[in-house]
Amino acid sequence: MQGWGARSPFEDELEAAFAAGDLARCLSLLREADFALPISEAAAAGQEPPAWATVTDDERTWLAAFTSVEAMRTVTGLATYRVTSLPELAAGWPDPRWGLAVNPTLPVAFPLESGTVARLAVPSMAQDLVLDPGSGLPVVQKLLHPPAIHALLVDGETRVSGYCHHALDVAHIATPGVLANALAQPDAVTPDGSVNILRWHAAGPALYRTPYGGVDEASMAAVAGWVIEEPPFIGLGLVPNVDQLIREYKIDGVGLTHGAEIVELTVEGVERRRAVYDGDTGRWLLVRVVPREDVA
Repeated sequence: MQGWGARSPFEDELEAAFAAGDLARCLSLLREADFALPISEAAAAGQEPPAWATVTDDERTWLAAFTSVEAMRTVTGLATYRVTSLPELAAGWPDPRWGLAVNPTLPVAFPLESGTVARLAVPSMAQDLVLDPGSGLPVVQKLLHPPAIHALLVDGETRVSGYCHHALDVAHIATPGVLANALAQPDAVTPDGSVNILRWHAAGPALYRTPYGGVDEASMAAVAGWVIEEPPFIGLGLVPNVDQLIREYKIDGVGLTHGAEIVELTVEGVERRRAVYDGDTGRWLLVRVVPREDVA
């Protein structure tokens, strides 16, 4: 199929990089791009859920995405579409064995493995710092259940393991139940409707591994990953919630940094610091809660 008309400056730049054989530049452009996904008129009208548009070959199924509406119409003849980004695709990725076909049958086309989609959509913490070297140490956090609070404050534990997430990605969520559901951890809500959060600066970005993987050996291999978890694990670096874009990291005994804090997010949407970690002494310092009547 020949080229398409009304190309954008982005597509002109992408074509130039493609013609020069500069794959790194192409991937860099695609990382920040918005894509048009063809959908039916009924889906566009809200009468049915959108379905993935796919193409198949002898090897696999490919999810079809286009760098502009004009490119999509040239290939499919369809007029209705939805716009998405690579992170949004990763959050709702239907099958790790699928690939992403960008502009299929057009002269400037890219077949991307699901593992490539994951790494473009959700770079590792170390890569994020390379892309934005002035951003400083990222702040991460994890929801705490009562046994974990006891281990920190009573047993004096100063290292944490498991999963944490990027605090910036949930900064807009101020309701405990909404936050817990966004992280697929509804059982983290306390009987009084609050959640407890451990928050700290992530020193040593290589220790915070993006969990590329799957629910079994086959799906892990499909994304060239390293970790296997139980469903609803996605394996493309985001928490298992199709409606949220929250980066998560798997950690194993990382040391808390000075100034780490335990915060209670109340049902009223108010954050109250409960304890602060003193890295010099290796101890948690409890924060006194001042009764409202004592506040001038």
